[in-house]
This record gives sequence, C-alpha cells and structure tokens, in this order.
Amino acid sequence: MLSANVQAYTIKHIYEVNLPVISQEKQIRGAAFEQGLIEVSVRISGNSLAPTQIDLKKATRMVRQYRYKAMTEPEIESYMKKTGALIAPRFKLWMQFDGAKVKQLLRDNGLPIWGYQRPNVLVWLAVKDGRNRYLLKNSDVSQIKDAVTNEAKQRGLPVIWPEYDRQDEQVVKFIDIWGEFWEPIKQASKRYPVDAIVLGRMNWSNGSWTVNWSLLMEDQTQSWKLSALDLDVLMSSGVGVATDHISSRFAVFSDSANDGELLLRVSDLDSVSRYAKASHYLSSLAPVKNVYATEVGRSQVDFHIELSGDESDLKRIIALGKVLVPDNRPDIQPENQTDITDTAASESAELSPENQPESTQQTTDETQNEPLGEKTNSLLPVVLPKILKYRLNG
Repeated sequence: MLSANVQAYTIKHIYEVNLPVISQEKQIRGAAFEQGLIEVSVRISGNSLAPTQIDLKKATRMVRQYRYKAMTEPEIESYMKKTGALIAPRFKLWMQFDGAKVKQLLRDNGLPIWGYQRPNVLVWLAVKDGRNRYLLKNSDVSQIKDAVTNEAKQRGLPVIWPEYDRQDEQVVKFIDIWGEFWEPIKQASKRYPVDAIVLGRMNWSNGSWTVNWSLLMEDQTQSWKLSALDLDVLMSSGVGVATDHISSRFAVFSDSANDGELLLRVSDLDSVSRYAKASHYLSSLAPVKNVYATEVGRSQVDFHIELSGDESDLKRIIALGKVLVPDNRPDIQPENQTDITDTAASESAELSPENQPESTQQTTDETQNEPLGEKTNSLLPVVLPKILKYRLNG
C-alpha cells in the first residue's frame, strides 16, 4: 500500500444507470434496459467481458424502478456534438437494477462479484502532442482527462489526479513519468490516499495517438499499449484494462465448496454509531452473504459471518478498506462473563438424547426401517466457528 492511512472508496449508486433515449416507447425502453444491464454487469463483476456471458433478455426483470426526465436543449446539443448521433434524444431514462438479482445472475454464469469497497487509483498521465509536453493535473480542464474520469466513473473505479504543485514538482518530473522511473513516482504518490497507480505515456505521432499504460499495485506492475484516433475510445480502453486488472485482485467468485462461516470480533465499538459503521461495512463486503451480531459487550461485538468464498478473500478485502485493522491485543472479559466456548460445552454435556432438538437428529431411509428398540442417538460435537479479531480503525 502506498499510503499508511488510505481507506478504500465506497462506490455509491452502483446499480443505477442514466441513458438518453429518443422516446418512451416500450421497445426503446427495453433496449435501454439491456444497455443498462451491460453497464451494471461490468461494474459489479469488474469484468469487461461480463455482458458476453449473461442473457441480456433478462434485463427487464432485473430493473427495480425507472423514470424519465426531459433533456434540455443544451444537453441535447452537447450529446449530438459529442456522439455524432443522427437522431436527437428527448429524455434521460434513469433506471435502478435489483442488486440481489444482478449478483445472482452473475454467479449463475460463473462471474465474480466486486463489492462497494474499491481502491483509490492515482493517475499520472504524461502527454506529448507534437511540440507540447505536459503532465495532466487535478486543476486542468482537458478532453483527455474528462475521458479518463468518465470511463472510470462508469466502471466504478475511483480515480485521483495529482495536484502537481511545487511539492510534487520537487520530487517527480515529466521525464520520470515518460521514462517509467518508479522510485520518484512512488515517493510523490505517498501524499495521496491511494492503493494503486496508473501511469500513462501518451504520444501523438503519424496521425494517431498511442498510449503506453502501466499499473502498479501491491508492488507488482502490469503494462499494455493501445493506439487509436478517437481520444474517448483510447482513454476508455486504457481505463477498462486497468479496471480489469484491479478487479481481478478484489472481486470474489462464488464457490460453494469453499463457502463457510466464522466469527469476527470487532473491538473499540464504544458507541452506537461505531457499531453501526462496523456492521454496515461488513455487510457491504463482496464475500459476505449474511452477517449478524451474536454477542455484544461494552465495546466489543462478535459478528457471525456467512461467506461466499473463503477466509482469504475476506481478509484481503478488509485489508484494502482499512476500516478494520487486525487486533492482536489480549481479550479482556468481565469476571462475571462466561466464555462462549465454556457455555457451549456445558450445554452440550447436559443434553440427553431424549431432549435433543430435531435438527441434531439425522434420519435416513435405513434408520426409518429399524425396529424402534434398535434406534440409537449420538450427540454431535459442538463445532465453533473460527474467530478473527479486528478493531475499528480511527
């Protein structure tokens, strides 16, 4: 991680899409729903190929609600100029997809789920457009920058542009970005709350743009090269490849063979608001199917978690967010509080076969055919979930 205090960004409105449409006719609306499902499936899975693996005809059943809004003349003119469309749109169609249905559709087709927690990405983009050369910074107004930002927003990837003020200029130069000299780049990036760096070296030559892209994340680099005449296509492709690489690290595949459950003990929850923050955060994580509190103390809560995936997925994504950090302090229990393991063992010992609940009695076709006097009941051992210990950061 580049910054010790960084926390992952929480994407909002992740299941919502706005699209311009020419009318409110059912056929047009259905086509817009399919286009919306394409965008949402890519955003939720983190995989740009997701739309090719799902049935887009199910889009209408995936939409929870929708509404129209008339477009203004300036909006229509801007859209026509930007896209070169031959027919002017009249409305913006806002649609919200059902999150549970979309995730189930992705799982059914073997696609991963990328949760609300996303890594912040810093973009260093060096441009040579003939005689000029420059680094794009946060305060710049640029078609190139807008194309990157818009595509990142559509993919659900939070990007940050460098200030490139005096502090940055003292550490990193244009030649460092162009030459891909990572040491000064990493040094300059430490001031920003990011988990990954995207490096772009963009050059205009022979009537076309070429960009050499690199991604640095967790001390590993990925590189790729793209060329195109259209800036929007070039930037969206670059951001798309970067997002595919990043999501492959944090998106979670559903694997029933690895599904499990565990207890996650969170400390330093000394107020209702801090408890709510921890509970909401855990429920938003991609590997978590279900979460509820099993024991609440003065400043410590045990959460029972049902996982889709394995424990390593959960640990990796928690490490990304930094909302929770590992707690290696010894447990402190009041003298009058009985340890949960002692209680469970005591209750198990006191249960007689006659008083066992039906859920602990396993019945098969063979035992149903046995004489009544020959039936036996065996007490199953109590298996307690594994406990992970964290504390709320900050």
